[in-house]
Amino acid sequence: MNYALIKFLPSFIRIRLEGRVALQKILANTGWLFIDKIIRMGVGLLVGIWVARYLGPEQFGLYNYALSFVALFSALATLGLDGIVVRDIVRDPSCKDETLGTAFVLKLIGGGLTFLFVVGANSLLRPHDRLTQWLVGIIALGTIFQAFDTIDFWFQSQVKSKHTVYSKNTAFLLITFIKIILILIRLRSSPLHGQG
Repeated sequence: MNYALIKFLPSFIRIRLEGRVALQKILANTGWLFIDKIIRMGVGLLVGIWVARYLGPEQFGLYNYALSFVALFSALATLGLDGIVVRDIVRDPSCKDETLGTAFVLKLIGGGLTFLFVVGANSLLRPHDRLTQWLVGIIALGTIFQAFDTIDFWFQSQVKSKHTVYSKNTAFLLITFIKIILILIRLRSSPLHGQG
């Protein structure tokens, strides 16, 4: 068995997996995806609590409004291509470049249109609230960058999620680290720091 995560399984399961390369690959891939979710949920919960305490009820509510408003329309940016692209690459690997390229362009266009729609809709609903417009605009920019998730489709089709877990968690932990640094810098520069 060449898959690192399988060695942590009990011996009676490892014995049943001997010689079943496809099943070993699937289990290893599932293990990497499971680790990804655990890291994101655990770290996200801790940092999310810290951000909520730092921002306070009013600002955290505004932040959550912006996140929720963008989330309502973010499904439009993906155009439902995720499963279809992976399926098509598995069925016909010779067309992978064409399939991935088309998916990237479609998701880029979908993300751009979603960004414009979200910003426009929020401007109509809250025309005088500049802070909310900025928050929604910044968060909505993420819908454009979802086009780069197309790279992940190749790894999904090859049952090699290990590579995307590494890259996505590195980016996630970097952003989390930046959030923590910004909170600490702001707390240190606060006139109330050290009081109470």
